[in-house]
Amino acid sequence: MERFVHQQNLAHFRRLLAETNVSDDKVRHAELLRLLAAEMAKDANPPPAES
Repeated sequence: MERFVHQQNLAHFRRLLAETNVSDDKVRHAELLRLLAAEMAKDANPPPAES
């Protein structure tokens, strides 16, 4: 379930970034980039395996 939410978040943030006009709303664009980067970082740091 968590993997599904993660994949959906990535797709959602990428879609919003594609729709956002940077020259019109730099703050929103920067926030979306931050959220996407945070979500992508989850791929680099997988959760510890449960025992």
